[in-house]
Amino acid sequence: MPIPFPNLVTNREIPLVEVVPQQIYTLDGVLSPCTLKDLLAWSSSLSLDPPKPPAKGEAERTSRRAALPSSEIASSLLSILSPYLARLDPNLKQPYLLSPNIRIYHYPPSSFFKPHYDTPQLDLTSRRLSCWTVLIYLSDGVRGGGTTFHLDTHDLPIKKNKTKNKAKMKMGEEKEKEKEKVAVTVQPKAGRILFHWHGIQRGGCLLHQGDEVLGGDKWVLRTDVLS
Repeated sequence: MPIPFPNLVTNREIPLVEVVPQQIYTLDGVLSPCTLKDLLAWSSSLSLDPPKPPAKGEAERTSRRAALPSSEIASSLLSILSPYLARLDPNLKQPYLLSPNIRIYHYPPSSFFKPHYDTPQLDLTSRRLSCWTVLIYLSDGVRGGGTTFHLDTHDLPIKKNKTKNKAKMKMGEEKEKEKEKVAVTVQPKAGRILFHWHGIQRGGCLLHQGDEVLGGDKWVLRTDVLS
């Protein structure tokens, strides 16, 4: 039997950390330890669906999960996130809204989510598309289980080279450089909130994956910011 969704108690306002400009940001320590404990208890009380074989074109995911429509939970989450949304994305439409499609993911040991893209989803009530994925990590003691993004090197901020021999780079070298990839991993620390872009501008969502959980149980609460 599910227990009621808890009241959310926040700590003082903290800095929003930029991981990749306009793409990946994190917040640590917004939720109080008591609130995290209550959120984990609430999540654990839900009836979760077992993993299903992926449909054609879908990435394999071996987590348990639940989805529940709740504008009340979305409003409660918005109350703690709204102070950060202007800094996250100055172009967001106001009033700020979160998706009422609330999702809970449980990744036990050996579970994972293979590389995939998130896509904008239409909220039928507001007629607004989702644009930022919001993942709230609820559990501590997790080994592995990071959220890893696969980027081209040109997605990362690079210091300008003041030397003038850039023009001498051969075309083949330039093409090879364009193909270089780098992985950025956000670890699932309890209380960490991860924002990552999946809107229709800025090239869309970055390819990302849920790394295999090597130990412990990873619990995640998800909603989305609406554009």
